[in-house]
Amino acid sequence: MNFLLDSDSYKYSHFDQYPANEGFFAYIEARYGEEVKFFGLQYIIKKMLSKMYSKEDIKEAKEIVTAHGLPFNEKGFEELRELGYFPLKIKAVKEGGVYPTQIPLVSIQSTDARFGWFVSFIETMMLRVWYPTTVATNSYNMKKIVHKYTKNSAFKVHDFGSRGVSCQENAVIGGMAHLLNFRGTDTTIALEGARKYYNADIAGFSIPAMEHNSVTSWESESEAFANMLSIYAKEGAVLACVSDSYDYKNTVDNIWGQELREQVKKSGATVVVRPDSGDPLELIPYTLDSLARNFGFTNESDGKLLNSVRIIWGDGINAQMIDKILSLVTKSGWSADNVNFGVGGALLQKVNRDTYSFAYKSSAIKINGKWKGICKNPVTDPIKKSKSGRIGAELVDGKYIVRDLDKDKFENALETVYLNGDLVKEYKFEDLAD
Repeated sequence: MNFLLDSDSYKYSHFDQYPANEGFFAYIEARYGEEVKFFGLQYIIKKMLSKMYSKEDIKEAKEIVTAHGLPFNEKGFEELRELGYFPLKIKAVKEGGVYPTQIPLVSIQSTDARFGWFVSFIETMMLRVWYPTTVATNSYNMKKIVHKYTKNSAFKVHDFGSRGVSCQENAVIGGMAHLLNFRGTDTTIALEGARKYYNADIAGFSIPAMEHNSVTSWESESEAFANMLSIYAKEGAVLACVSDSYDYKNTVDNIWGQELREQVKKSGATVVVRPDSGDPLELIPYTLDSLARNFGFTNESDGKLLNSVRIIWGDGINAQMIDKILSLVTKSGWSADNVNFGVGGALLQKVNRDTYSFAYKSSAIKINGKWKGICKNPVTDPIKKSKSGRIGAELVDGKYIVRDLDKDKFENALETVYLNGDLVKEYKFEDLAD
């Protein structure tokens, strides 16, 4: 897509609305909530700011924007193209870290007196960091819930969300964000994203698993499961079998618990039984009790752990339901390690910019060689008051405090990550993931 068309329509009329200036400074923050797990800026920089647009892009953008009813800054965009790089200094807190809301996570400053207007023009694309940060934060909150019950969390929450998002790019970005916190995913394309944009080897893992058509295409569930076991049930292997195609309780009690029990036990594999419909607060305890009768269990320090089998629930899961299920399971004497979760829409799709109220605000303009703070302060909604000045954040006694670069001496928690066309701070995915 054309870089020059990736801005809000009203931005095209802003270049000549400003007073004469030599630069702009802006910041990105999350305004609501307690904390966020910051992620995704490197993806945006590599994708959007690593390559200059072309003459053809200018021509196309001019045609579309003017027909759209707006002025087009052809002279400014042509001068910028001739410069050959985007004259910006972008600073940010470290990706993968957890930070309080209401501090600058990113700052963007122009470095060429001719292109202060460009800082505002890129707001639309830069602010999309809200999405990976929001997914990473929600996934992180799931991990905090899991940690109340078990520290064996790496594969506790599995990403089932790829088919439920609005486009491939959401699957890539959101899938990567989830893998900061957990290692399990079925969003395969996120692995390519982590490799391409964060230099990962393999960021996540999955296992052979059945879906309903690989069960119902057989004459019986027993045949389907036996076939699955014969192929994948090897010593130390893990495989998952959806078990609610017909009569779930019968399948658990009789097919897994009787017909295929010895085949499972002798294989040395772990078979993950997957109920995919009904009430998890009823069916998970039922499944635990049924499988325990037929496969037995081991008493661990945190509760009873099933032998040879586990459970995964992937229907209608969100953070609150994970908490309810694990609370019920552990209060009944079971180890939380018996149950894993698959999360789809609630992980990658049921989020928006207002989840943590992300904002991108210009906070300083340079006029006659001096930086001047600017902000909005609406009487009708004081919470929307923006910050003024060229700002950063300092970590003091474990707390982040907003500081003014032109008034305070401090160690800025925001590091330079991009300068005049170059990515100067690059993260590897493995260094960001927990």
